[in-house]
Amino acid sequence: MAKANTKKIITTHPRSRRKMKMDAAIYEPFKSAILQCLKGSRGKTFTELTNEVEKIIRRKIPGFNKSIPWYTISVRLDLETKEIVETFTEKARPDDPVGRGKKLNRLKK
Repeated sequence: MAKANTKKIITTHPRSRRKMKMDAAIYEPFKSAILQCLKGSRGKTFTELTNEVEKIIRRKIPGFNKSIPWYTISVRLDLETKEIVETFTEKARPDDPVGRGKKLNRLKK
């Protein structure tokens, strides 16, 4: 039996420009969840973003058993390529023992 034709979205990595196909039925809910999580936010770490996206995806696609962090980063990188989302480094606080800022994600202004 032939596999049913499903609509594919071509995602692009912002730095390498590597392209990858993803089912639209997966891409669209992840895109929606990422945008919902970042709306009104000054910036979220990848862990914060992934945790929030996971809660939304578990509600939207109850039987989803693939890697939510992998799909979150793949879609987020594509949104970065499309200049919808940006990644930036927050300046380190003076009392931070490591002396590095956090890498955060937000909607592009």
